[in-house]
Amino acid sequence: MFNPYAVMYDAKMTVKRWHEVEKDGYTRSELFLVAEGRPCRYSSSGQVQTGTPNPSIQNSYKLFCGLDEDVQEGDQLVITMRTGKTVEVSLGECHPYTYQWQCEVKRDDNA
Repeated sequence: MFNPYAVMYDAKMTVKRWHEVEKDGYTRSELFLVAEGRPCRYSSSGQVQTGTPNPSIQNSYKLFCGLDEDVQEGDQLVITMRTGKTVEVSLGECHPYTYQWQCEVKRDDNA
């Protein structure tokens, strides 16, 4: 299916997902690469300041990508914008629309 919004995907994402692995009789979680260099759109949707004495800024963003992308809540993403800047975010709830996924993402920054 042709995605008319794909022309607006001006960023690339690397998707990593937590999986449980057993090593030496212990089970632990490790991040595994799911996809790399996939097209997406990263957009700001809100900002809240919290915490004292070390103020923290919690930014809310949206991620848009094609329906053929393997994204799930809890994934860790590294997004490279067209300027070359990279950001690390956690993927929240995702909603499939006609042509694309719209996902909540969170990134915490210290002031």
